[in-house]
Amino acid sequence: EKMSAVPMPYIEISRQDAQALGIKGGDLVQVWNEEGNGTFLVYVTDAVKPGMIFALQYHHLGTSNSMTSGYTDPKTTIPWYKGTRVAIRKVRGSLPDLQQTTSFLQQNKFD
Repeated sequence: EKMSAVPMPYIEISRQDAQALGIKGGDLVQVWNEEGNGTFLVYVTDAVKPGMIFALQYHHLGTSNSMTSGYTDPKTTIPWYKGTRVAIRKVRGSLPDLQQTTSFLQQNKFD
């Protein structure tokens, strides 16, 4: 029910980082690391510290879980699910065109 109010997977990013990357609210970005990648809608907010992003972990059109590191803290044996390094780049093109040609599903799923 709540997910129907969220049209697609998204990230939240600080104003400073958005400006440095040349992105604005409503843009689509690709977020990736050595573990996986995803395509997300951008929300610019003051709620996220510069140098960090918040990524929606699950959405029926995609997930950030594919970028989760397999690292486990050796002292606590707790997986490091909430912290991973990523790169971000703006996806070029108009949203209607991108929605026709972009997959929002994770790209590293192995069956």
